[in-house]
Amino acid sequence: MSIRTASEGILKTHVTWEELEENLTKALKTTARFGKNKNAIDIGEGNGFASRCALVDCDWEGEAAEKLPKRVVLKMGSCLALMQLSDMLPEEQNMFKDATEDLWAMAEMSIKSVHNIECDTYDFMEQFGEGHTIPKRYYAKRFDEENVARGQICMEYVEGSRMMNFHEKASINLMKQIFQSASLGIISSTQDEVVSESLKTKDVFGEFTRSTPKELLLRFSLPVFIIKFVQLQAVEKMEALLGEYYGANLPSTIHKQLGLAPVLVNGDMRTENILIDRETSDLRALIDWQCTHLGVGVEDLLRISFFAQTTEERRASADLLIEEMYNSFVENLGDTPVPYTLKQLKEVYALLFPHCALFFATGLGVLMPSNIPRAEDSDEKKERWEVVVDKARGVLEDIVTYHEKNKSSTLAVSWNYPAA
Repeated sequence: MSIRTASEGILKTHVTWEELEENLTKALKTTARFGKNKNAIDIGEGNGFASRCALVDCDWEGEAAEKLPKRVVLKMGSCLALMQLSDMLPEEQNMFKDATEDLWAMAEMSIKSVHNIECDTYDFMEQFGEGHTIPKRYYAKRFDEENVARGQICMEYVEGSRMMNFHEKASINLMKQIFQSASLGIISSTQDEVVSESLKTKDVFGEFTRSTPKELLLRFSLPVFIIKFVQLQAVEKMEALLGEYYGANLPSTIHKQLGLAPVLVNGDMRTENILIDRETSDLRALIDWQCTHLGVGVEDLLRISFFAQTTEERRASADLLIEEMYNSFVENLGDTPVPYTLKQLKEVYALLFPHCALFFATGLGVLMPSNIPRAEDSDEKKERWEVVVDKARGVLEDIVTYHEKNKSSTLAVSWNYPAA
């Protein structure tokens, strides 16, 4: 049994309806059961590749059925989405084309690992009660020696919300809401020890760069089709730098190198992991905590700004949003010392910019193609495409800008720190 093989379970995984019902009814302490009209639809297709994500309509029958959640989200660790992506990608972008058994085994191990990281993150957050803008977890099952193919997290469905899209332009108000929410996790990790070894030591992005052949990673970081839409000069300058960042682990080690207090960082803050209100566009929830690690909070600011803001807005608001994050620490920490000064936050922002931006670039090969308009498409879709191209072009340009700027930094940091 393997998470690389399709099965007869929910969304072709190994998780069965019987198992979901047993686990969920136990968590909800109910004798009600799923009805004959129970249903599951895939709500994660095209948005993530380490899981299958189902929106489950429970169709409850029995005692107090009307008081139970009508719908829940079931997230299952699986290679199926990644295998589907591999079948769709063009050859020049496909790092899994003709992949060896060892490469697929490594991918499977990584997917299980990040699933367990998300379980550990929920374990940590839940001890602080309500207040964190994350969906309520009903139950979770980790991958381990006994459970090799049915890792799962069942959580609430945030009614009236929708996923933010890459082509959208986030308002400053929404960005502030995101940072204020992210700050709560950071603040919690300064007030109570993180005991999970995975959260303390895992480096998802560093492991990815170190385990992927260099030539393949460089090709994946700069999909060929981007060159058609982004200014050639920006592409050429960035391409010349790629080799220098191979194997870097700075985002997960910079706090150690600079002697800063480690805090809990989401690590994968992007538009697809932001749920906003369908009516007001206010923040409803931060989802997907598979890349959580200890680091410096400004890393999340960088990652979401690449995905959510236009180039002009991102550049103009960077200092404002860094200050917003710092002020949130000051206001909410009380007598607990702030983990870093405003000056340190700005310095770390600059140092981490190229490192975080290069991982943004690896995602462009998946995010951009679905936004390319056809000649007959509406003006609205064509305008959305311009937003996407603007975001990509601006980040590629600024990788070079910050790379040059960081040469004059007085902070001594190693990109390949041995004590990761």
